[in-house]
Amino acid sequence: AHAEAADAAKAYLATRFRERIALDDVARAAHVSTYHLCRVFRARTGLTVHGYVEQLRVRAALEDLVARRGDLAALAFELGFSSHAHFTGAFTKVFGVPPSAVGGRGEARRLAREMSKRMEAPPG
Repeated sequence: AHAEAADAAKAYLATRFRERIALDDVARAAHVSTYHLCRVFRARTGLTVHGYVEQLRVRAALEDLVARRGDLAALAFELGFSSHAHFTGAFTKVFGVPPSAVGGRGEARRLAREMSKRMEAPPG
């Protein structure tokens, strides 16, 4: 049942990560209480729900950074970040470099592979 709740939450978040997401809505989609979702989700993924959403957003940013160069503030808002600074901080925390330092496709693919490994690895 715990795995099902975490998987349901991940599926819900995967389709809505660019929006403002209320924890209550995620819990409702997973058919569990908010408190239970927070406990189970962290135990199964090693991340808080907020941390998971942030990782989905910065991963999407990699694709967008390669597809277009330009206004990072606009990209931050499109991805659901509250500000350019929040986006830059989250991106740098995950990848170790700011979004402005991401060069071409090769680097973006490498960073995406690293993130995929982190997001799929069981908590340790």
